[in-house]
Amino acid sequence: MVNVRKRNVSDAPTSARAIAARVNASETNANDALELLKTLRLRGTRDSSDVFDALVALERFFCERAARGELAERRRLESVDEAAWTTEEAARVKYLRWLAKHHDVFVRRVTDVIVDGACEPRVRVLALAVIMEVVRCETPGKFSNELYEKTMKRCARAKSWSGELLGSWAKRYASRVDVRYYTYVAMKNIAGELRDGSYEPSEEEAAAKDVARNVYDILNSMPRTFEDHRGEGAEEDEEEKRRKEFARMLAKLRGGQGATGDEDEEEKEVGPWCEDADSSAVDLEAAKKRRRTSAGADAETTGRPKWTEGVRHRRAFSDAWLALLRAEFPEDIYRKILTRLHVDVMPHMVNPQLLSDFCVDSIDVGGLTGMLALNGLFVLMTQHGLEYPTFYNRLYQLLDQSSLHANHRRGFFSLMDVFLKSPALPAYLVASFVKRFARLALHAPPAGIMVCVGFIHNLLRRHKSCVVLVHRETPEGEPAKLVERDPFVAEENDPAKTNALASSLWEIETLRAHYFPQVPKMVSLLERDLTDRVKTKELEMGDLCAANYGSLVKEELDARVKKVALATHAKAFTSLFDSPDVRACFGDAFVA
Repeated sequence: MVNVRKRNVSDAPTSARAIAARVNASETNANDALELLKTLRLRGTRDSSDVFDALVALERFFCERAARGELAERRRLESVDEAAWTTEEAARVKYLRWLAKHHDVFVRRVTDVIVDGACEPRVRVLALAVIMEVVRCETPGKFSNELYEKTMKRCARAKSWSGELLGSWAKRYASRVDVRYYTYVAMKNIAGELRDGSYEPSEEEAAAKDVARNVYDILNSMPRTFEDHRGEGAEEDEEEKRRKEFARMLAKLRGGQGATGDEDEEEKEVGPWCEDADSSAVDLEAAKKRRRTSAGADAETTGRPKWTEGVRHRRAFSDAWLALLRAEFPEDIYRKILTRLHVDVMPHMVNPQLLSDFCVDSIDVGGLTGMLALNGLFVLMTQHGLEYPTFYNRLYQLLDQSSLHANHRRGFFSLMDVFLKSPALPAYLVASFVKRFARLALHAPPAGIMVCVGFIHNLLRRHKSCVVLVHRETPEGEPAKLVERDPFVAEENDPAKTNALASSLWEIETLRAHYFPQVPKMVSLLERDLTDRVKTKELEMGDLCAANYGSLVKEELDARVKKVALATHAKAFTSLFDSPDVRACFGDAFVA
């Protein structure tokens, strides 16, 4: 039995390091842990070296006793009638109650260190490692998910949650299958509070949008693996054995590369965190025996923890992401999610169609947000059977002047090229897109004009019925007369009501006199007979979508010309445009 002795003030050590060295030296020095707990209590005035020493010593002190089952022993003894206790059992219960009380204080103060921005990063990283040790030692062989969820909630809500903590956690713990599962559960609950509006931050906690940012960072840092966990000693099926044997033979044929390298690392399964403690801290064999079941039809699943099943793991992943997407988060996180949603989230969802509302709502936002949502919506429509009847209406609305200047315009126009490839599109819809591109070209930069003209060229070649926009004739076969007003309604957002088929591409004639020499060259491609599919071919939109001022100027400077202008000017050019509007905007300093 451990005696908790009273200490005198005169024999108190003078430094945290001396106390740390003493507390684990003997079972009779248990009260020295109280002095170390005081070191963790002084927020904002802690000495980093003292806190570091206190964390190391207290982690060993409490984890060793928890791993021996002393916390569980208290509950067992208290279940017995107190009148039946012996004197020794009564003293033992008194000690165990003392241990449980200060264990809770220890956990709370270590968490305070994690979220205290005044502490050095190395100390906070150590405090996080201490909590993770407590999580797997509090109940030997079992993951303490309640303690872990409380810790993750405080971390996600902290104003000082930093990249150092996230990186340390992701590198050491995110690969553990049980850590990932319970992290998904914790993030789902945190995001649910943000969605319901029940989260009310205190002075020390971050605002709701910052908490959503932390939740996203945590979810995004975890690997996407959802296979069933076999556990150590589990038998492999014959197919798995043959696959591994073939991989080893292939490595030998390659000259030994991969025999003990990357391929072995991929084959090596990362075990759960709750079974990875030292033999002095957790009885691994006892933990494994508790999970083994008798032979039978349900022997593989009966009594196994939830995190061992890949289906439950994938469902927890889906629930966590759905809870986050239904909450309110900052604009930068919104765009990050939309950029990678179809790659990092959608393929791993139990039911990807549950993301349709999020993608459709993002499309309705318009602008850059709507452009980024196209990837996810496209995957849902083509691979998961989503029906979205007004898709082309939304796509038509997204095609505006800002789309030619957005950072993600290459991906946007590449997707638009895919959407408009179908020859089954109605003529009125194609004509509306052709006219929208032509109008945008009037105010677009040279690179944008090249994109617009490229789309017009390809659409006219695919749909012969729209060639009337270029060559309109009267019933007698003569060219139609000019009209006083363009019947195309540019302000209309419904392509069925724009009256585009009654219009013409007069905008192209304007572009023939463009100052940038490559634009007239591009426009001249429309003079061909685009209905002749043998003599014409579609333009590759990939290079056009990636073009910018720099690439176009470089291409023009590198081009070889047959004739060079020999005319000279008495006065050198000082500006590209010399007009009253330019002078009004930039002054005489810009226009000499």
